[in-house]
Amino acid sequence: MSRSVNDGMDRLRAGVALYNAGHYLAAHEPLEERWLERPAGEREDCLQGLIQATAAVYKSRTGNLTGAAGLAESAVAYLSGCETVDVEALSAWLDRLTADPELGGRERPPELRIEGDPVTVEDLRFPAAGIAARALAETRADEVVLAAVEYATADLEAGNETSPFVTLTLDYVRRDDRIVRRRLQEHVERRRTRDSDVDGLF
Repeated sequence: MSRSVNDGMDRLRAGVALYNAGHYLAAHEPLEERWLERPAGEREDCLQGLIQATAAVYKSRTGNLTGAAGLAESAVAYLSGCETVDVEALSAWLDRLTADPELGGRERPPELRIEGDPVTVEDLRFPAAGIAARALAETRADEVVLAAVEYATADLEAGNETSPFVTLTLDYVRRDDRIVRRRLQEHVERRRTRDSDVDGLF
């Protein structure tokens, strides 16, 4: 399998896992990245439907009921072309959301599955975990976590699979925990200090 195909599947897994964890705004990002990587005439309707579905749920939960209803209705039409992601239950739920835009504030949408298997944040490994962490950090405007993901990716490329950045980034995706975020910040600060010390030698 080519790297670009793998990248696309990693983005799909990251988006579905974030959606299943209730991070609807963050889920939108990796799904949209996968959709945009294809030329305009070759983009998957299924992805467009998933992107609109995540936005519909997010808008419903944040009080933009007109936007939620419109996106839910549009998403259902696009989702009819899905093969990789099981969307039958989601389509039925979106039909209900169209009729009752406050539904998203009262009830979680159904779980998504890829080829029959549920995908959770606990299932994610790099690079999908890095994509998910980056999406969460971007929605939270968290520059520290964005830097941590870059360090984790660089460490993995260098063969350091036991890097604290790798471990803590996985923890960040799996648990919304202030302690994990604080430890990531400490490691980012140490790495930046070390890098600036090395730069100062030359």
